[in-house]
Amino acid sequence: MKKVLLLISPKSRRGADSIALATEQLQSLGYTIINDPCQESRDPNEVVMKHAHEAAFVIVGGGDGSVNMVLPSLVKTQLPLVVIPLGTANNLARHYAVPNDINEALSVITSGEEIMLDLGMVNGLYFVNVVGLGLSTYVNSSVPSKLKKYLGALAFVITAFYLSTKIRPFRLKVIADGKEYTRRSWQISVCNGRHYGNGLTIKHDASLVDGKLHALSTEVPKWWQGFALIPALISGRYKKDHDVSLFEAEEIELSTRRKLKIDVDGDIKTHTPATFKVHRRALKMMIPTISDSLDS
Repeated sequence: MKKVLLLISPKSRRGADSIALATEQLQSLGYTIINDPCQESRDPNEVVMKHAHEAAFVIVGGGDGSVNMVLPSLVKTQLPLVVIPLGTANNLARHYAVPNDINEALSVITSGEEIMLDLGMVNGLYFVNVVGLGLSTYVNSSVPSKLKKYLGALAFVITAFYLSTKIRPFRLKVIADGKEYTRRSWQISVCNGRHYGNGLTIKHDASLVDGKLHALSTEVPKWWQGFALIPALISGRYKKDHDVSLFEAEEIELSTRRKLKIDVDGDIKTHTPATFKVHRRALKMMIPTISDSLDS
């Protein structure tokens, strides 16, 4: 029997009901699980490092935050990541069209292909999708957990609408590959890949293998004018008259007049000033073969 690690967060939206289904499917594929998936109190990196010598894959069930938690050990061991998208946003899974169905998601073990992805790093912390500063930080720290569990992405939309009327834009200095810019922003998102938030696109042709970080600053004069940007934020295509700034760089620095909290793949983990770098081909992942063209 081949051995795998199964890390499913019971806190993710569908995590609590998925361990048995994943276990059954892995057994049918000829794999045995060498850890206890229910030990949610354990640091997942400790689990990976303990079993790195005997595991063929690390299977993470949850959202982008669950994947983020295990990035340090995945980078260190170079064990292939298999994602079961059980969270709210699932932007990493969306980028490579990983199915939401557990059985189909696990099929990449036998029928998928192995690729190497870029990772971002902010203030020494890895991220696979997005780092946010501004409205997203307020939303991620304010959305009720029960509302998130039962409403999913809609919980973030409701919370964002409520908070938009209460926050103010902030002064921001951006240094992108040595070039300096000053902005008045409601939100800046720095992405390693293409997708972020809940159905948003940082740039239509951004990818997880382009060796670049892509940053978007929203700079509408009034908060309610941001609604006019929604089509562009979804498509990742912007016009000259849109009140946004786009930055594409291998290294980015952000600073604000006062320290502001920063969310990393959905969880608040650091603050300004912030230094970003891209680490090329740092993460190994199994993806469906139908996803070949996404990063071509």
